Amino acid sequence: MALFGKSKKQEKKTETPKEFGDVGTEKTDELSAGAISTVLPGEYGVLRGFYVSEKASGLVSFNQYVFKVFKDTTKNEIRKQVEKSFSVKVKGIKIVNLPRKSRTVGRHKGFKQGVKKAIVVLEKGYSIDSAKA
Repeated sequence: MALFGKSKKQEKKTETPKEFGDVGTEKTDELSAGAISTVLPGEYGVLRGFYVSEKASGLVSFNQYVFKVFKDTTKNEIRKQVEKSFSVKVKGIKIVNLPRKSRTVGRHKGFKQGVKKAIVVLEKGYSIDSAKA
């Protein structure tokens, strides 16, 4: 049924930040029925972006990089995507799930969204340059 003149077959065009490529592609999970499609940056698939903090900046000197990833992403998918996108060799990956936190603004309660972080350790001799990212 068309609602306001739009049919289901029409695709929505979305803009992504320039730092992650042009227009995103849609990813759906084939395993779960009724999966919600998520708009992803074209080139960086499972990676949402770099996680920027003081601690994450310090880890760069130990050849470790911190990325925000999607909730259903596995270590194997992260490994493949980082190796493909940045042309590096991954030594190991650590996953951190930060829970959502409750926030109160005036008398209105809500939640700050949680995030899944991936700490990627690279082999010696490899690094992710800011020019590539």
